[in-house]
Amino acid sequence: MAQAGTGASPAHAPADARHLPGRAGVRGNALALEASSLFQGLPAPVRDYVLANAVECTLDDGNVLFSKNDAGDFLALVLSGQVYKLLYGPDGQELIMGSVEQGGTVDATVLVDRQVRSFTAVARGPTRILKLLRRHFPVLLSEPLVVRRAHAALCLELRRAIDDLENMCLHRLESRLARCLLLRLREQGGARGTVAEVVLPPTQGILAAMVNASRSKLNAQLQCWHRSGIISCGRHVLRINDLEALRLKARLAPEALSSPAGGESAGVCGSGVPRSPPASRFPERGRALA
Repeated sequence: MAQAGTGASPAHAPADARHLPGRAGVRGNALALEASSLFQGLPAPVRDYVLANAVECTLDDGNVLFSKNDAGDFLALVLSGQVYKLLYGPDGQELIMGSVEQGGTVDATVLVDRQVRSFTAVARGPTRILKLLRRHFPVLLSEPLVVRRAHAALCLELRRAIDDLENMCLHRLESRLARCLLLRLREQGGARGTVAEVVLPPTQGILAAMVNASRSKLNAQLQCWHRSGIISCGRHVLRINDLEALRLKARLAPEALSSPAGGESAGVCGSGVPRSPPASRFPERGRALA
């Protein structure tokens, strides 16, 4: 794992959660709810209940929204800014599992699960959050559409966890990094033709934490691709000169990159459709048991 340099650590002070006046920004919050994948299209009474009972707070860069193993006692919607989903190693190493952008919900699984938080959520840059406490969940969950979307979010988290496990355990850094860059390209609108530009995270340490690598190994891999002409590196922007070569290194089929994600971004290498797997070394395991 890598030291991401996100400005947060397990011992970092939690967010001060400065609450804004109850009626300030109500119109803007209503628009944010309507743009959110979880709250979009809800009946007016449910939406109005959320607006009346949710509390807006602001986080500075590096503030902790919640920590791993905290009680899941509120749902958070990102009104502006960005929140990283982090795991920490025993020596303070950081692994970025994903990020939540404007309009996304941070850990929507709290709506269907009473277990403790499974990751630490840290603000990247000034961030505004709308928080709804658990005591208000029954009204929200009385709407079947919310329940279906919450279960869909839980299924998405499971798929991403399986993808991350596969990538970290079965793929080399070259493949993990290629997948990460192609995913960021998809989220930023995709390529035009055979050449594309990807906006990189603010620091190389953050990118290293996204692919579970040290900064030195990440830099060596980027330099190797640069020398071979696959990429060109600028300040916070990476130009992909050969998309097909990068797809081959990612071991992803082209259809894995066809639809942009919204609200929430994958972390370690991202997710996608793998190419046809090699022949199994255990052919007997593919047969049904008698």
